[in-house]
Amino acid sequence: MKIPSLNPEVGSMVRVYGSHVNDLNDFYLYSSWSHHKLLQLDQQLAEAYSQSSSYNIYLFLFKINIISFIDRSSTTASEEFNIGDYCAYQSENEVWYRGLIRERDSNGNAIVFKIDYGDVQHIPIRLLRPLEEWMFEVPRLAIHCSLADLVKPINDWSSEVISQFGSQLTKSFLYGKFINYNKSTDILSVEIKEKESNISFNKVFEPYQKEQSTFPMNDKLVYKRMLIKYLFIYFIFLTLFVERYSNGKIRS
Repeated sequence: MKIPSLNPEVGSMVRVYGSHVNDLNDFYLYSSWSHHKLLQLDQQLAEAYSQSSSYNIYLFLFKINIISFIDRSSTTASEEFNIGDYCAYQSENEVWYRGLIRERDSNGNAIVFKIDYGDVQHIPIRLLRPLEEWMFEVPRLAIHCSLADLVKPINDWSSEVISQFGSQLTKSFLYGKFINYNKSTDILSVEIKEKESNISFNKVFEPYQKEQSTFPMNDKLVYKRMLIKYLFIYFIFLTLFVERYSNGKIRS
């Protein structure tokens, strides 16, 4: 069973909230609906897993480092998790998260992608729990996005620019217009503005683009516009060449 992504309709403009940021072509947003739903889901997960007393005892023993004295034969079914499986785990601040296992190592740890937030965490496999059936019915609440029309620089976005962009996403009244959806990457290109502002974040960060030698796989519009641009230049040069050649032939 797969948990689907939450994809707003292309062309729609909704209020958005920032979540995790990797860079300007790889970040996560919430719509008003998913932001509200996240608060509900946090509570529902806490209530669902608080009933698992055996897990709570196991987690307590792990936190106070007594777990190392427990025989390995007492491991839970959570050790049977494989790459690509969905799971749940509780953080140190006692918040429960839904996750997707991306990697496992030989030390009993897993790299877990938090599907409702966008970041990844290294979690001991023993602390993972299976999702209940109803948890598959809630879509991934973090919307995977890229700033529309921005091309990743050849040397990637600098940490300063990424940090600045992340700070911008913490502002209170942001609106996102979803421009394009790339099905193969499951990423929405978006234009973000503050309320009543005429200048988008896309325009603000446009000057930070350097040599555009790497194309974002998540924005087909960039390919199309650049192709049109180069075809137009080629057409101009071809027209000038033909005109000069014809004029020279007539004179001779």
